[in-house]
Amino acid sequence: SKKGLLIRNAEAIQTTKDIGIVLMDKTGTLTEGNPSVVFHNLSPSDLAAAAAIEKSSGHPLAKAIAASAGGDLPVAEKVEEIAGRGVTGVVSDVRYEIGRPSSYEPYSDFLETGKTVVEVVREGFTAGFFVIEDQIREDSRSSVEAMKALGLLPVMVTGDNEATARAVALQVGIAEVHSGVRPEEKLDIVRTYQAGGRKVLMIGDGINDAAALKGADIGMAIGSGTDLAIDSADIVVMSGGISKALECIRISGRTFRVITMNLFWAFLYNVVAIPVAMAGLLHPAIAEAAMALSSISVVLNSLTIRKGDI
Repeated sequence: SKKGLLIRNAEAIQTTKDIGIVLMDKTGTLTEGNPSVVFHNLSPSDLAAAAAIEKSSGHPLAKAIAASAGGDLPVAEKVEEIAGRGVTGVVSDVRYEIGRPSSYEPYSDFLETGKTVVEVVREGFTAGFFVIEDQIREDSRSSVEAMKALGLLPVMVTGDNEATARAVALQVGIAEVHSGVRPEEKLDIVRTYQAGGRKVLMIGDGINDAAALKGADIGMAIGSGTDLAIDSADIVVMSGGISKALECIRISGRTFRVITMNLFWAFLYNVVAIPVAMAGLLHPAIAEAAMALSSISVVLNSLTIRKGDI
């Protein structure tokens, strides 16, 4: 697609035009998904251990932590990724837990500026923390405003803490925010909005979003995300951000209008031309040409969908 969209489910084209609510993850969806560590207070050995454990994860925050150490890393064993919480692993017989802090209060100064804090726990005791920053996508705010103009309700659904989520939501213009949400709770939120009678589009990129992407009326995965998220989605954004949701809605609406127009003209032709032909008022050659013209007009009208849209 010229628009950077891969539509994996044909029904998505028909459903997208009826979307009323757009649920969006934060990291990698509203933000660039290319975060970097801007501060940490770990010892060299703890930094190397954390980077070694996070190295095998596909999460954007994990990639930032892995890249922050540089140089050769120790061997990490028994690495386990726990959706919505973080990752655990063993380095040199020492067990580490890396993920959301047990309390966000000590980190409020960082969180209120939209940054994310990842805590490192060594053998049950806090060893230090990372402060990670992820730039907001250029098209996020304009896309959110465009959604509102179309009568859509934009909603942020994120596993991040409330302070960080609110800070990012304020920057992009989203008023309704669900923060600290676990993966299974994202699906519950999707179902709650669906129960209100409006169709839901879920946009996400991570393993935490997979169930919600599957359960939404339309699931849209950011192409740079995890394989599980992409496999769970109806539509994959190959390049760009949430502005692609608007492209999809426009394409869906235009496609439906063309289909309706084709059906109308085909019906009108059959209602008018067939009785005239049966009454012998048309020469057979003219009737045959009219039938061919009807089919050609449907094809030509369908080709207009491609013009500038797909």
